[in-house]
Amino acid sequence: MSVQHWKFQRISAIALVPIILFSLYYVVNLGTLPYDQLINDLGSINGFIITTLFMGFILFHSSMGMEVIIEDYVHSENLQKNIVSISKLFHIVSFFLTITILASI
Repeated sequence: MSVQHWKFQRISAIALVPIILFSLYYVVNLGTLPYDQLINDLGSINGFIITTLFMGFILFHSSMGMEVIIEDYVHSENLQKNIVSISKLFHIVSFFLTITILASI
């Protein structure tokens, strides 16, 4: 793990604090809406941006954390690279599925 990886992980953790607080506020306010308005709000540009930012940062931070865990506990270098690649692929696919689902609302 490089110093740059460590810095990105810390920066993403710090950035997640306001993003999670704002997303939590947004979701709590969605709880008071009827179903039709809820779908319209999630399908709006604001809902799309908030959810995309939230999922993007969560998945980025998760990917970096998984990479560190894999490097710590998997001792075969070849197996490490393969598992890290699969993990990154999973995170990237999850992000694009999130965008696709939100765009279809």
